[in-house]
Amino acid sequence: EMLQMFHDQRAEKEAELNALYEAANWTDYGIKAHALKSTALTIGAEALSARAKELEMAGKKADEAFIRENHPALLQMYADVCDSIAGL
Repeated sequence: EMLQMFHDQRAEKEAELNALYEAANWTDYGIKAHALKSTALTIGAEALSARAKELEMAGKKADEAFIRENHPALLQMYADVCDSIAGL
């Protein structure tokens, strides 16, 4: 059930992250990354959780360069996890 919910919320969560990324709202971006970190860890997606944590910390420090460099990889990891869940 948790895996299905994680999968089903992907579009909404990605849209939120992307909107904050585009607006350069690093504080709120960090908050959304924190939420993704926690939920990813809950379902056992440890690599995704670790990447989200890095971006959470970057958001707290307003480290725009790090976020811009790593945001696409975060979204790809998120997609990969959700794709693997869809196959269950």
